[in-house]
Amino acid sequence: MRNMLCFLLLLLPCNILAGDKTLSVAVNLGKPWAYYHPEQGVTGIDVEIIRTVFKRLGYEIEFHLLAYNRLIKEFNEGEFDFASPAAFQSEFGFFTQKYLPFSDVAISLKSKKFEVSDMSDLQNYRIIAYQHAESVLGQEYKERVKQTQYLELAEREVQIKLLIHDRTDLVIGERRLLTYIAKELYPSHQLDIHKIFPVVSYGAIAKDKEVAERFDIELNKFILSGEFQKILNKWK
Repeated sequence: MRNMLCFLLLLLPCNILAGDKTLSVAVNLGKPWAYYHPEQGVTGIDVEIIRTVFKRLGYEIEFHLLAYNRLIKEFNEGEFDFASPAAFQSEFGFFTQKYLPFSDVAISLKSKKFEVSDMSDLQNYRIIAYQHAESVLGQEYKERVKQTQYLELAEREVQIKLLIHDRTDLVIGERRLLTYIAKELYPSHQLDIHKIFPVVSYGAIAKDKEVAERFDIELNKFILSGEFQKILNKWK
């Protein structure tokens, strides 16, 4: 009888076995990827993708909105089961497939009529970028920004404010994120978007190998269903 019970348990779907499991998930705070909405709670592109995939796997999710430095540090200290985006190297944890299309750009005020066609033009301007931009955007970028007034800040709203008030010439960051914040806070100001960086996709990182593998399998199904693209389209 005991052997029969064990056999039947093995036949149960994995999502049932994971039904009472809660995952602690760290996401990088920044609209429209991950943020707090007073009516909807924690939401955004990355949040809704992660929430949907894990819900299908039978997990409950406890989201933590963090600045990126803190996300990296605390994940590597074992504080979270899952973190996204994983645009960093780590010997701790298991990376998922890359699924988040991040398009880093430089933005400027349209009224300035700046000419920024490639990275070689960056040396002509004052620049503010996100934390760890030098390591993410590569060696050429790192060399170019050495020749100008350059600062990395975590607070995107502050970055945009400094641009609007002529305290910097360019802000470098993810296109959806920067344009979303700019339209929300300064709708009367028009921006030029300088597409000088390639679109790069990032994945997430899980503490447990099985969680990463199961996430990938279910994510592929989600992408094929067309629902993944609907989430991306919701926050253009």
